[in-house]
Amino acid sequence: MKNNALRINPTDNVVIALRSLKKGDTVILENEKSFEMMEDIQAGHKIALENTAAGEKVYRYGEPIVEATRTINRGEWVHVHNTRPIPGDITA
Repeated sequence: MKNNALRINPTDNVVIALRSLKKGDTVILENEKSFEMMEDIQAGHKIALENTAAGEKVYRYGEPIVEATRTINRGEWVHVHNTRPIPGDITA
C-alpha cells in the first residue's frame, strides 16, 4: 500500500494529503488503511486525523498552529473555513 498522506510529527492531529483525495477515499498512512475522507481535498492540504472540538488546537510539526472554530471531524479538510489564529498568539 502506498501512502497518500503524511504525518509530520507523532503529536500532530492533522496529516497532509500527498495527492488530491475525494470523499470516500481511504487515507493510507504509514502503509496502512487509516480512515475515510469526509470531503474532497487537494494535495498539500491538512486532513483531520481525529475529531477536534471547537476551541481545541490543531497541531502540525508538533506545535499548535491554529484552533478549531467548530468541531472538525476525522477525515475533514482543516483550513481557514473551520480554524482561526490562536488568540493571543499574534503580537503587533
